[in-house]
Amino acid sequence: MINVAPAVAQADCHLIEFPDGQKAIIDIADGADAPGRALAYLRERGITHVNLVVISHFHKDHYGRLRDLIEAGIRVDRVAGNVPDPVLNDTEHPWGYDWPDVKSLLQFLHVKGVPYFTPKAGERLIDASTNGVPIHLVVVSVFDGLHTPIGKTDVNDTSIILRLTHGTTRALFSGDLNYRMGMYLATHNFDLSADILKVPHHGTEGAAPNEFFEQVNPKIALVPSPKALWWSIRSKRIRTFFHDHQIPTYVSGIDGNVTVTLRADGFAVETGH
Repeated sequence: MINVAPAVAQADCHLIEFPDGQKAIIDIADGADAPGRALAYLRERGITHVNLVVISHFHKDHYGRLRDLIEAGIRVDRVAGNVPDPVLNDTEHPWGYDWPDVKSLLQFLHVKGVPYFTPKAGERLIDASTNGVPIHLVVVSVFDGLHTPIGKTDVNDTSIILRLTHGTTRALFSGDLNYRMGMYLATHNFDLSADILKVPHHGTEGAAPNEFFEQVNPKIALVPSPKALWWSIRSKRIRTFFHDHQIPTYVSGIDGNVTVTLRADGFAVETGH
């Protein structure tokens, strides 16, 4: 979890480095008040090639630096995303879903020759399994915002939900999953259990319900959030849930860059790197 929200504005950016050398980025943005953080981190790590970028959903605090990543000369093999129908545009203005900007980004990817695709639920996006140990990134769920089991949703609920597996160790990336879709997933036999949860919607109210967190039953939680936002009233429900369930919570605006090293039978956490 890259600390791309060190000040006041929130954003998401996660780098996954697989044992076979493959690299994936889940969301690529930085806070509007901290431009350049995502790209600077990748440059410091000497990242020049990314096999896959997944845009969980099309809000700028999740995709806003994808163009910069490619223009900086970092080779991207392919981009996965879930572009909402433009009819969802008006429900999110002025801060969220900017259809003309998204359309421009898709055209940019086409011009640069970077393949873009919309994954399906159950699709294995990366397989780095080795020596009989399963290591892969799989789509748990994805809905288009219009034709969903709960009717029309907002753009947050078009988030691609991903599960990273290394042996028996699991991490769940939940985008900005909101309350209604989160409740649906929690009550309809989706395989949500994970040791590590990337908390949705920057840990703020409106995110997935407590029932969702109970189904995941994580050992730790990662929250891409500025310090002030995490300690605000907007995050009280989520904060209280993890506190009451004695689940260690790592917040990027407090702990800095958070590195989780997955093993076949567990994981280790380092902060501030």
